[in-house]
Amino acid sequence: MRETDTVYDFGRFRLESGERTLFCAEKPLLLTPKAFEVLLVLVENNGHLVEKGDLMGMVWPDAIVEDANLSQTIFMLRKILGDSHRGHHSHQYIETVARRGYRFIAAVKARDGTGSRGPMVAESHQARDKPTQNARAYSYPESAETHHLYTRGRYYWKKYTVEGLHKGIDYFHQAIRIDPDHALSYTGLADCYYRLSNIHLPPRTAIPKAKAAVMEAVKRDPALAEAHALLGLIRTFYDQIWSVAENEFKTALDLAPHSALPYKRYGWALGMLGRFDDAIVQINRAVDLEPRSSDVRVGLGIVLHLARQYDAAIVQAQLALDLEPEFFPAHALLGIAHVQQNRLTEGIAELQTSAALSDVPWTLGYLGYAYGVSGREQQALKVLTELEKRSERAYVSPYAMALVHTGLGHKQEALRSLVKTFEDRNEMLGFVKTSPELDHLRSEERFQALLQRSNLTATAA
Repeated sequence: MRETDTVYDFGRFRLESGERTLFCAEKPLLLTPKAFEVLLVLVENNGHLVEKGDLMGMVWPDAIVEDANLSQTIFMLRKILGDSHRGHHSHQYIETVARRGYRFIAAVKARDGTGSRGPMVAESHQARDKPTQNARAYSYPESAETHHLYTRGRYYWKKYTVEGLHKGIDYFHQAIRIDPDHALSYTGLADCYYRLSNIHLPPRTAIPKAKAAVMEAVKRDPALAEAHALLGLIRTFYDQIWSVAENEFKTALDLAPHSALPYKRYGWALGMLGRFDDAIVQINRAVDLEPRSSDVRVGLGIVLHLARQYDAAIVQAQLALDLEPEFFPAHALLGIAHVQQNRLTEGIAELQTSAALSDVPWTLGYLGYAYGVSGREQQALKVLTELEKRSERAYVSPYAMALVHTGLGHKQEALRSLVKTFEDRNEMLGFVKTSPELDHLRSEERFQALLQRSNLTATAA
């Protein structure tokens, strides 16, 4: 809900967000609810490209839709706007950006419902984007530019690559410079640093930045569910205080019971702690809310893998790849599940694909592990050398090294790397606790001592 209803004037048209009506020369035009939503998103982001995936996620957050649904809606809008018979490159209102999305190109003037001119006001992003949806309606205004920058930041965050995360950080910083009180952008910034702590930055560098940003978000909006869900992860793995972490997760669920994100993150933490049944229940709720999210399906698949339910994990990986064929975590999940089933050729092929699609060290770690357990020692050693070279110029999680050593049967080297993983205090601790890839190390006295040193339990006080 907006602080004030916004009216957008363009050409011969007037779009009233509060009345949810499009007028032409003072006559109301008949639009379907979804067509109105699509038009409103495009007008709010006037001049900016709106990616197809973002647009479908905002307008159809709970439904499985195809590109054809969106294309038909755009066709209908152009027909209503009198924009449908123009040449492909001469649309007056809605421009198509090939293979990417759409841009509203007409000049737009925004005013509040009282008639006064003012900056364009965009509805809070999470009110339409299911992954970041909060249950309550936000009362603070959000400029179109802030909204656009936040949306772009989330787009790059979802890519899970080092380059994408750094781009996300840049977009969130830009949004905060425009609006220093934009709580969602602080949470996005925190999410980027948290994810970087798993793949590119030392956790003791990245996690304090994540924590500082998310606390800024909570200070500005104490009822922001996304912030509490991320705090839950930080309290679980970095601070290792489960009682506090679980309170954060439950707060997030109370604030946004119809959002997938809190269920996914709560379930993820439970899975890392070895509470597989509880974890699967929570992440399945996220899947119900967001069935077309490849990220949520891979999260469920990983927990199923940790629970040794490999066939079920493979199903989730395949569903994720149906949605997003180049989503590298899905290829990695499919690969490690095949390896655990001793389908080594298929597993290695998927892990090679995952490593080729990403710049994330743990994909190489799993590939080196697969080479090792399949007897391809030279290739495993080559991967290990590559990881060691990378570690000279950037952070490489020691868990990636531990995987390769484990695949090669180097128990002492693997254990040394796992000790370093413990000292890092990030999510990889959960894999040390539960991963089947480490099962043959679990009887080692040093491994048992490592787990006892960790406070990573669901009963920690």
